[in-house]
Amino acid sequence: MSQIYTLYGAPASLYTGKVRAYLKYKNIPYQEQISSMGVYKKIILPKTGVAMIPVVKSPEEEYWQDSSVILDKLEQRFPSKPILPKSPKQRMLALLFEMYGDEWLRLPAMHYRWNFPEQNLEFIKSEFGASVAPKMPKFVQRWLGKKVVDKFSGYVEPLGITQGNISAIETWYEEFLSQLNELFSQQDFLLGSAPCIGDFGLMGPLYAHLYRDPYPGQLMKEKAPNVASWVERMNNSCDIEGEFLADDEIPKALEPILQRLFSEFWPSLLNSCKNIEHWAKDQAPGSRLPRMLGMQEFRIANTTAQQMSLTYGQWMLQRVLDHYQDLNEDEKSLSGEYFAHFNDGSNPLDISLQSKVKFERNRLVLA
Repeated sequence: MSQIYTLYGAPASLYTGKVRAYLKYKNIPYQEQISSMGVYKKIILPKTGVAMIPVVKSPEEEYWQDSSVILDKLEQRFPSKPILPKSPKQRMLALLFEMYGDEWLRLPAMHYRWNFPEQNLEFIKSEFGASVAPKMPKFVQRWLGKKVVDKFSGYVEPLGITQGNISAIETWYEEFLSQLNELFSQQDFLLGSAPCIGDFGLMGPLYAHLYRDPYPGQLMKEKAPNVASWVERMNNSCDIEGEFLADDEIPKALEPILQRLFSEFWPSLLNSCKNIEHWAKDQAPGSRLPRMLGMQEFRIANTTAQQMSLTYGQWMLQRVLDHYQDLNEDEKSLSGEYFAHFNDGSNPLDISLQSKVKFERNRLVLA
């Protein structure tokens, strides 16, 4: 039996970038197959039941969907060079940053991809067209690419990116780049000389959208060259043999990022969980969750807007909280006390969700 894994994805796909970087870092033998229309029809939909990428096929012909599920499964099979720190503060920070990249950096990723058509549009149409129909002539690819563009660009406003908060999103993102740029002037990755799961979470948006697309790519290279170098390092990490910082150290440069994570992202995430709890009152266990449950208010700096209340974020949060519960009491106390500094003095990880969710055949259902 072949020991080669297959990654079904696309260069412009946010979560494909996360998984690809992991496969490279772990030196896992793999081949990549573009998720064309034919691949969706013949492989992805029949094998997973959902039209989402990335998908990884194992040598045993198991098909895994969802980037975090994929990393968890591969980490069990390839435990060398672990991406989850053993020390409590670093472990929780790594998981929080994975969730932050997956769930919150979508805002600048989508803004900078879709709201700069003069700089980005032709590139994006070509990218999507080549992925959808790689063997078709260029003019057909561009026509098909425009259809995909029309679909995905329509998510910008429902995600909460509006004329009223674009300036705040740009200011936040450039501050975030500056903070990472400072960190990566001192060390190679978030927690030392080896990437953690948080690096891979950030890699998705920072590579696929914010490094590769023309306008944000130029912005990153000009304003945060160390971040651009980190992206390149993440994509060429197979020979890296590093380690996490000693004594459970968290770099000071990450503290302002944590402050905004808990002041802006955390309330939005908990509001989504409340919406699931309200929805679950009338549902039986095993009921399939909608991908969104209406709209909810959120805040960036001093601006407020409405965004889709997405249900997937609760599964990511449960994953973080499960790891927190696996710590011993001293470790819980140590990590909870540390993160409380960024959450008005209360331990943000000391929460209990009333209505749990789980994956069943690659779809979220009520547990």
